[in-house]
Amino acid sequence: MRKCWKLRLSRFHFIPLLFVTVSTFAQYSKIEKGYYQFPIQPERTNYLAGNMGELRASHFHAGLDIKTNGVVGLDVYSAAEGYVSRIAVSTGGYGNAVYMVHPNGTTTVYAHLQRFNKELAKYVLESQYKQKSFGVNLFPDRGRFKLKKGEVLGYSGNSGSSTGPHLHFEIRDARQEVLDPLRIGFTEIKDKIAPIAERIALKTMDINSRVNGQFGRFEFNLEKRGNEYVITDTIRAAGKIGFEIWAHDKLDGAANKNGVPEIDVYQNQELLFSQRIDSVNFSLQNNIKVHTNYKAEQETNRRYNKLYVDDGNGLGFYNGIKNKGFFHPKQDSIYLFQIIMADAYGNQRRVSFNVKGAKASPAELAQVDRRDHSYLLDNTLQINRKRKGELNNITVYTQQGSHILEPAYSDGEENVYLVDLNRGLPKTIDYGDDQEEMEFMDMIPSEKEHSYLSNSFSAAFGKNTLFDTLYLKARHYIDEEKKIEILQIGDDVSALRGIVEIELVPLLQYDSLEQFQAYALSSSGNASFVGGTWSEGKIRFAISSLGNFTLKKDLTPPTIRQRTSSNGILYFNIDDELSGIKDYEATINGEWLLMNYDPKRKLIWSETLDKSKPLKGDFALTVTDYAGNKKTLTLKL
Repeated sequence: MRKCWKLRLSRFHFIPLLFVTVSTFAQYSKIEKGYYQFPIQPERTNYLAGNMGELRASHFHAGLDIKTNGVVGLDVYSAAEGYVSRIAVSTGGYGNAVYMVHPNGTTTVYAHLQRFNKELAKYVLESQYKQKSFGVNLFPDRGRFKLKKGEVLGYSGNSGSSTGPHLHFEIRDARQEVLDPLRIGFTEIKDKIAPIAERIALKTMDINSRVNGQFGRFEFNLEKRGNEYVITDTIRAAGKIGFEIWAHDKLDGAANKNGVPEIDVYQNQELLFSQRIDSVNFSLQNNIKVHTNYKAEQETNRRYNKLYVDDGNGLGFYNGIKNKGFFHPKQDSIYLFQIIMADAYGNQRRVSFNVKGAKASPAELAQVDRRDHSYLLDNTLQINRKRKGELNNITVYTQQGSHILEPAYSDGEENVYLVDLNRGLPKTIDYGDDQEEMEFMDMIPSEKEHSYLSNSFSAAFGKNTLFDTLYLKARHYIDEEKKIEILQIGDDVSALRGIVEIELVPLLQYDSLEQFQAYALSSSGNASFVGGTWSEGKIRFAISSLGNFTLKKDLTPPTIRQRTSSNGILYFNIDDELSGIKDYEATINGEWLLMNYDPKRKLIWSETLDKSKPLKGDFALTVTDYAGNKKTLTLKL
């Protein structure tokens, strides 16, 4: 049993819950009350599937996802008087979307639409035929399409990257930063539910820091007491510590887990950290990977909000922060921490716990947390190894030389060693009775161009590729069992800000190099197309995430399956099992024919420019995959 200190939380004064009003946020103060109408089912209670600033896997959610009860085709209204500045049609992203500019300088966005109103639909259709493309990005002349407040601009749907029918709605300021519509004061959304905390985590931020005597990241369960959450046992900590929280918010009448926009952390009633996600800058969306704990998310499927500003974080969500939100306890001092969470409606919840400052010198613990043999956390390699007799020191060999390490701590059965990678990348570790060759190949600095070169491949990192230093594990080998070659570049728990350029010389002999492309391999072995170009026996491709890659040949063309026609409209299912659909084109009597495309349903369907003119004559449809394979279907209509 691990020893725990227990203190009564009531020993300290609590921070009063102070409700934040809309007027607190300067960017909202200039918006006149009642300026906007709710864009769908106005004057009725609506429900949300997502709120502004919600933490998603690759971005902060912009705007509101308004539920439509699983149906499509509901009227979508202009939230205010203005003109249509942009109309977009795409198979991904926002799908069918309308952008409106208003006299007060703001822009509203209506996305995932099923279709546009008649006037906009006619303009879009003519533009698609003019550009001979289903996907278009249109910017009508200013004032061409003027709409009054409450006019129908389109109908709700499930287009683009939507995972279910809903309306995505945004309000953007003059700089095109997204504001939180819930702070405007819409009465259609009800919320009397305070945010909910699931767990908190404490993370050691350097090699000399400890949580309950150990190095690493440690999660703690919370106990609900009334309107707050507590950790009953006092946590012991030393060195530099970062806090994280796994939390969500709910709104009345919906089970969806939304984001928590406002979080304050108090250390003995003094503000340590403050977060306000009240606007989102699209150019900084990738910073979600350092605002949350990306590594922990990949390992645990829990998306923790960091309550500190980590290296590489360029977001402007944080104000009044002390020491970037990091905690430095003094030995034997006792601290009360209170985390105050609040939503856009002022509902608040508190998490309270005590931390006692401890010493970080080597110690004998009751029990060491068991983990894999080695684990990399920031700049420190942690090695767990069974204790053997009295000789427990190890020798670490680097390119710079060697040094002896004694256990950082132990429980009598297992030793824990902490290797500081700032002292050099370990090449070999001598345990006395055996040696281990390490896999670290290079230390890649952030904010600098850097290339790693090996005999069969190279990896080029740009100035904006990394958030922080990367200790690269890389190898290129042949999987004898699967008879494929694999390139390992880092691992999928390391976040990238930008891309890595790869150049690879294949290890295997291939019958025709140009027929092979790069594919990313998931942990389950599934392959997803990356691509690449060949030159002088080398393939070059770019990756946006680290992991394992291989070369595959796709010679199988896409499939086309005709479905029953209806009302003069042709329907087809198109699919490709390996590289995926790249593009398609249809003609009738040699003239281009628009085929609308819904990738989620693998469905395309025809739409003529002249609705009075029936489809008759020679029809041809050609579908191409990313590997260049083509499939053509011809029909006599």
